[in-house]
Amino acid sequence: MRFLRQVGCASVTAAVLGAACLNALARDPDRAVSPQTLYNQGTQKLGEKKLREAEVLLQTAVATQVERVQGPALYNLGHVRFQQGLEELKKGPDAQKAKSVAQQADESGQSALRAVDAALASEDLSAMVNAYVQGRGARKELKAATEAVKQAMESKGTVLSKWQRASGDFKSARELVPADADAAHNAEVVDRSIAQLVDMIQMMMQSMDGMQQKRAELGKKMGQLRQKMPGDLGKQMKGGEEEDDEEEGKKPKEPQEGQKEGPVKDGKEMQMSAEEAERLLSMLRLDGNRKLSMGGDEPGKPTKGKLRDW
Repeated sequence: MRFLRQVGCASVTAAVLGAACLNALARDPDRAVSPQTLYNQGTQKLGEKKLREAEVLLQTAVATQVERVQGPALYNLGHVRFQQGLEELKKGPDAQKAKSVAQQADESGQSALRAVDAALASEDLSAMVNAYVQGRGARKELKAATEAVKQAMESKGTVLSKWQRASGDFKSARELVPADADAAHNAEVVDRSIAQLVDMIQMMMQSMDGMQQKRAELGKKMGQLRQKMPGDLGKQMKGGEEEDDEEEGKKPKEPQEGQKEGPVKDGKEMQMSAEEAERLLSMLRLDGNRKLSMGGDEPGKPTKGKLRDW
């Protein structure tokens, strides 16, 4: 990997490097970091897996609008953002686990609905109480499963955003250099990854909607069951660890002023794993026909060849 001599902005942190160097370039073109240097530094950071720093440097190189730098910088920026999405995929909630939890909660909800329907059709007080208790447990389980799926879906949404940008980077690189077959190949690989990820997210949304509807239906029937109970027994069934909003006809509590909300992570089976994403990453061409290793001690890490530099 070849580097050009760096001048100026040497002590600036990565978070502000881009803006600082562009401002320096505008003030004093002779002393500012050159677009080639920004590109080479960004490529080095990519090789070191310092993805945030690589993104800032390569973005800045693209922003200089120097044509001979833009194409290669966009190409490597596509690699940065795809790998950022892959890192999020690794550390995010397990989609398979969320799916399993959702399936179990759905089965519990179905069983509770059957028990409540049977209790509503009978005059057996013991059956009514047991069905109500079972329904309360099923609603708690559905609520927890819905939250698990929501967190997994939000994490996948962050991955999707990164991969959409990676696809755009590779396509922009191809537009600048129409003969760049590698950029076209990489855009196709990323687009296939995006399509699979979208299927996963849609499946999660359907799962969430189904659990929320089942939970609401169960709460409504539990309210009917409580009214059917003789005397004050129905009122005594209220309370407990969780007072369900749908069951009591109340709106969910909204965050108080100054209270922070929890962090949000920007039709087929949920089956994409981090290992599968690693294999997709291995299909992205780094330079010419060279590809990331399919095996080795560290899957997904470039073991041969190099990223594009000057």
